[in-house]
Amino acid sequence: MKVQPKTAFGAAAASALLLAGLLLGHPASAQEGGMLGGFRSDPGKPIEVEADALEVQDDSNTATFIGNVRVVQGDIRMKADRITVFYSSAQGGSRIGKIAASGNVLVSAPDNQTASGDWANYLVATRHIEMGNSVVLRQGENVIRGSRLTVDLASGHARVSGSENGGTGRVKGLFQPPSDPSAE
Repeated sequence: MKVQPKTAFGAAAASALLLAGLLLGHPASAQEGGMLGGFRSDPGKPIEVEADALEVQDDSNTATFIGNVRVVQGDIRMKADRITVFYSSAQGGSRIGKIAASGNVLVSAPDNQTASGDWANYLVATRHIEMGNSVVLRQGENVIRGSRLTVDLASGHARVSGSENGGTGRVKGLFQPPSDPSAE
């Protein structure tokens, strides 16, 4: 069964929700306020996607938002040069397999939290997120830098690696002590 453009567009919009809402998120049981704790979406909130263009290719089962892509759901915001949704035909619609964001990927959440990298992938079936190349996680003045971030949304386990190919790169972190107003 061939996916019609309307269905593909719906899949693209739904996948933008998944990527924006889940990118760098932890399950509800994760500790609030941790380094990645603010990256949670509210699935009841509407999703707004803006891009310079949308290309749907039924023959390759992809829908691609291109150029200055911005996705907003509640307090979670994502920017990227391109977001591609890979889907397959399913009974009654489409099933999303993978969402890939590339080029200047930035995800932001409340409390001055951001995650950035050159690319990010969300594998829907396994609920795994990968972000790569010059990954920077920020929460206020606290910063973690590495070359790759992996997050297992099912377990809440996250890992930052210093080198993609087993090289000598290292993870770097800078953690500021909490400000103490009584010390002033």
